[in-house]
Amino acid sequence: EMSEELIDEVCVDFENAEPCTTTSIGLLGRDGWEPTLAVQLVQHGGVRAEVANHLAQAYGGRAWDVLALARPTGKRYPRFGIPLAEGYPYVEAEVRYACREHAVTIEDILSRRTRLAFLNAEAA
Repeated sequence: EMSEELIDEVCVDFENAEPCTTTSIGLLGRDGWEPTLAVQLVQHGGVRAEVANHLAQAYGGRAWDVLALARPTGKRYPRFGIPLAEGYPYVEAEVRYACREHAVTIEDILSRRTRLAFLNAEAA
């Protein structure tokens, strides 16, 4: 709401400016998100709870799209979601998904898409 108020204040000086609509525009991932999404990802997607929570928070309803790109772990549990680094919820499917979103460099993926490079440069 702060950004909307700022834009509205700045636009007062411009002729024909319309009020900002930021708070009425939905974010990507809102469709398909629900409070139990992480539980559904564990139960039906076969990922660890930490991974499910991360995917639900980071991707919202698009978490299913990310999970569809996950490769089998070869284990009984978790069935999907090969970790990028031990101790972190980031999985290999996120790299494939980022590439589909036009991520070009490994730095982009590890720094901006997963934040792993900021959290632990050695793990990245």
